Amino acid sequence: ESTNIMKIIIVLIIIAVYVVVTRNKFNELKNAIKHEGSDIGIQIAKRTACLNDALNIVKLSYEKEIAGIEKLTVNDRLEQLAFLGQKYPELQSINGYQEALRQAMELNKDISAARELLNGNIRMYNIAITNFPGNLVASMFGYVEEKYIDEENYEENKKIDKSEVNFDQF
Repeated sequence: ESTNIMKIIIVLIIIAVYVVVTRNKFNELKNAIKHEGSDIGIQIAKRTACLNDALNIVKLSYEKEIAGIEKLTVNDRLEQLAFLGQKYPELQSINGYQEALRQAMELNKDISAARELLNGNIRMYNIAITNFPGNLVASMFGYVEEKYIDEENYEENKKIDKSEVNFDQF
């Protein structure tokens, strides 16, 4: 009878260790998702600042050209500002304009890479909490699936404030 009790205690210890290890893994993945989401928000803010710089420079001389850009998405705004640089070669000679556009384009690449990394971790997390027996631990502690992130719906998906270019400030 004491060997049966020992077997039960060993099984309970194994189950407890599994639950703790699994919960820690879920927490690690959840924290990675939060961290990467924060990184994307920072990169979006930096890109917005670069776009604001470029817009400020363009608006000084080409007010009429900016009017149509206001209602575009961020990526379209960036493309349109780059197009203005081609349409008006004198913009190319303004160092701040070139640098702001270059930084905004580089940040676009960084945001895309960060989004891919974040979505990869979301995928790993979602798999971990839905596969058996991890789903048992996930349901015990209230872990739920995360939605994948895309930039245009970032605010909707994650309820993180995504600052956009504010044209009214110029």
